[in-house]
Amino acid sequence: MSNDTFIREVNEEIRQERVRAIWKRYGAILIGVITLIILGTIGYVVWSKLAAERAAADGDRLIAATELASSGDNAGAQAALEQLAADGHGSYREIAQMQLAANQQQAGDLAAALAGFDAVAANRSTPTALRDVAAIRAAYILVDTGSVDDVRERVERLASENEPLRHPALEAIGLALWKANDTAGAKSYFSQLAEDFATPQGLAQRARLMLDLIAANEQQPVSTGAAAPDAATQ
Repeated sequence: MSNDTFIREVNEEIRQERVRAIWKRYGAILIGVITLIILGTIGYVVWSKLAAERAAADGDRLIAATELASSGDNAGAQAALEQLAADGHGSYREIAQMQLAANQQQAGDLAAALAGFDAVAANRSTPTALRDVAAIRAAYILVDTGSVDDVRERVERLASENEPLRHPALEAIGLALWKANDTAGAKSYFSQLAEDFATPQGLAQRARLMLDLIAANEQQPVSTGAAAPDAATQ
């Protein structure tokens, strides 16, 4: 046996002894860590599957409530939505809450509708898009039932340049200013909407209508408080 071969065998034996010593000392810990990783992976897969199943079931419940309403069974639809709002998962719970608020608004119970939309908008676990829509809906109610400050509190943050709901936020503030007889302030907001090529067509038409109304009132003053569109029905 050559010296090189002997040295290699000795080194290999030393390495194996070190591995055995490390395994003897840390083997149980390594097994525990690996087990935790495996169990965690299994748990995540199971949780994801259950979440998907719950979401699918809640989606079916929402569709069923819509079908009940379409068939004229409003009481059944209301009960189904209330149940989904109470025990639904993910966004379906908030969607049900918003539909209940919309039903209350349509029925004329604006205080209850406002409370419903505000609750969704204030829930930080709700997806941002739903929270913002709820804030817009609350603001439209407050155009008729609250103050300019109430409306601004809900949607002024949404009126900035790159916000997806910028245009309805601007309209809500403009209408609130008009209701408060601040025609100069209202004109500023409606002008932004009328001049912005990105404004949705229907909203732009309403803005131009309001500008025409303001111009007519400036030429021949009349009572302006009741002339604006009924925002609570938006």
